Amino acid sequence: MAEATLITPLGTRIPTAPDVALVLRSELSSLADEIVAEIRRSVPEFDRPLRGRFGTGIRLGVEQGLRQFVDQIADPLARREPGIKVYQGLGRGEYLEGRDLDALQAAYRVGARVAWRRIAEVGRQAGWPAQTMSLLAEAAFTHVDEIAAYSVEGHSQARENATGRLQHLRQRLLELILARDRSISGDALSGLAREAQWRLPGTVACVAVTEWRGGGSRLEPAVGPDVLMDLGQPDPCLLVPDPDAPGRQNMLAHALRDSLFAIGPSVPLADAPLSLRLAGQALSLVQRGVIKCDHYVRCTDELSTLLLFHDEDMVQLMTQRRYGPLAALRAHQRIRLSETLLAWLATGGSAPQIAASLHIHAQTVRYRMRQLQELFGDAMDDPNWKFEMEIVLRTQLLLKTAPAPRQPA
Repeated sequence: MAEATLITPLGTRIPTAPDVALVLRSELSSLADEIVAEIRRSVPEFDRPLRGRFGTGIRLGVEQGLRQFVDQIADPLARREPGIKVYQGLGRGEYLEGRDLDALQAAYRVGARVAWRRIAEVGRQAGWPAQTMSLLAEAAFTHVDEIAAYSVEGHSQARENATGRLQHLRQRLLELILARDRSISGDALSGLAREAQWRLPGTVACVAVTEWRGGGSRLEPAVGPDVLMDLGQPDPCLLVPDPDAPGRQNMLAHALRDSLFAIGPSVPLADAPLSLRLAGQALSLVQRGVIKCDHYVRCTDELSTLLLFHDEDMVQLMTQRRYGPLAALRAHQRIRLSETLLAWLATGGSAPQIAASLHIHAQTVRYRMRQLQELFGDAMDDPNWKFEMEIVLRTQLLLKTAPAPRQPA
């Protein structure tokens, strides 16, 4: 028989007298049976009846691997696509079974060991030279490494697809929780939460982020997997379940360490839109300088300020109605009298108490109070006037100025 030259998957030429591929091909059927039996015996995860998709996949993987190995020995240009899909499918199957690739990798090692044992015996009987056997061994184990790599690829793709779908579901869940129309039923929300693998919590808090500088739209693993988030929108936000649990605030401070943010109040899940609205309002007031903070603010610490600025048009109307006499003064005098009047409203009118709170002399307080009496007269005895004036003064002083009221258009 004329000598033939065969090329391994490594591109190495195998000089041989007989047709190596032809000899090996005659062994494939019985070799596949032997490999499957040994895999079932040696790999506990695969020690079960080979029925359904699992059994078909294992048997097909073994047969395809052997056939492709021999085909590549005979023709290095033979198409690999069908085999690649089989090995990728085995990797995907392991992910869907909830396993890592340890069992499948072990099965590949068992298959390689059994296959080489048979090849070595066939080569011995055929009298193949040592060089041919060495090159066949190299080709066989390289082939196993290749198909294992395809399974890793399939496993990774399945994980990425599942992760992407889960993120999409959680994004949709966040949108529904924060929707104001409440058109979705409780059962539908619970069903979507189960599908998104998210436990419906008793309480939540929303977090508004002024500017997300971290890149991307996710924060894992800096925050827990139960935190829903949307950082890719113009108004980034997070929804934190059980926000009063230990460590939650520190978790946010670490995860958002490069961003300014506001934590909304803890509320029942149904009131999540309220928590987000207040967090957004607090963040806006931080940006305006009304609320002072270096990194983040908790809405529960600023509820009175949030109330004062909830409807600024309403406060402006009060200002126009009550603040006129002070608005006519020079800014310096207006601020001093505003501070004194607010202290008087807060303390009940005692000059020494007002002086202590403002760190000025009591006589100065009495002088200012006379000026205020001249400006407002008997109105200072009206409880409604006192209530509205305190709202106006607190708002003006939070703005750090006491500007003249805006005139209506």
